[in-house]
Amino acid sequence: MGDNLLVWGIVLLGILWLAQLIYLYWDAQNRRADPIRTVSGAAIFFVFAAPVAVLSPGTVDSVGRFWERLSAPIERALGGGPRSNPGSHTPARLLIDGDAKPLMIQRVRLGRYPNNEVVLDHSTVSAYHAEIIQRPDGRHEIVDRESRNGTRVNGALIRNQVLRDGDLITLGAASMHYLGESSSAPAAEPFDDYDVEEYNDPNQPQHYSRQTVEDDYPR
Repeated sequence: MGDNLLVWGIVLLGILWLAQLIYLYWDAQNRRADPIRTVSGAAIFFVFAAPVAVLSPGTVDSVGRFWERLSAPIERALGGGPRSNPGSHTPARLLIDGDAKPLMIQRVRLGRYPNNEVVLDHSTVSAYHAEIIQRPDGRHEIVDRESRNGTRVNGALIRNQVLRDGDLITLGAASMHYLGESSSAPAAEPFDDYDVEEYNDPNQPQHYSRQTVEDDYPR
């Protein structure tokens, strides 16, 4: 009898764990966060996966990044990394006012100061506004560096987010498109510049979709 209760207890805990992971995957997709990183980072906390993800998202994000770094060599060895076709390969890039800025290094800083890799001479852009990093799986992720006027992807205010081909990135009131590898330029679509004053309105709380990393640059 005692053995049966133990088995049923383990089964119920396993079901609870899986239910939490399914919920976290669904929630990350709704927030346009990385569901794989969220689930892999929370899974080790077993039945406390969801509470830890809610109360300490930075911990879950850090654990998820650790698993990504650990699995990257295996993915490359199995041929799962990004592939290129010499002769026709076009690297991922930013399209700014018709000018393409290839993302050729692992971390590209964007801001108003001239020592950024991408310089945006605009009064609403912070000195070191954001950066785009290449993840171990080959995808690019934009990270806001605690900027004054915020970073948006397709109109949503974010702290960090994996980029998708054609995404509209807005730093303050300066906009650009992200183009994935071998992608053509998106068709031009009209859009309104964001009112810079709304970022600084103390009566309008800002809602972010992801936990930020620690800021190690001056603004």
